[in-house]
Amino acid sequence: MSYDDLRYSCPCAKCSPLRNDDESSKSLRREVEALPAEKPKVRIVGKYALGFEWNQGCSSGIYRFERIWALANNQDPDDGRAYVHGVW
Repeated sequence: MSYDDLRYSCPCAKCSPLRNDDESSKSLRREVEALPAEKPKVRIVGKYALGFEWNQGCSSGIYRFERIWALANNQDPDDGRAYVHGVW
């Protein structure tokens, strides 16, 4: 998993809907890949998640540990579900 993959899979309400259809998903991927490569600052969110703070781009997502595990293991962290407002 690369930092681009982590950024692309941001679970926030702004980024998640962009992965619902092919065209906006491709656009999001290009946008993420155009950002400078950087290592984010990491913050702990409770006892269940991490937040990543980037100098540029979205830093709003709260990544549950299960999501990070799925990404690291090349699995779909959304289980094929489209974005739905609220908790899944």
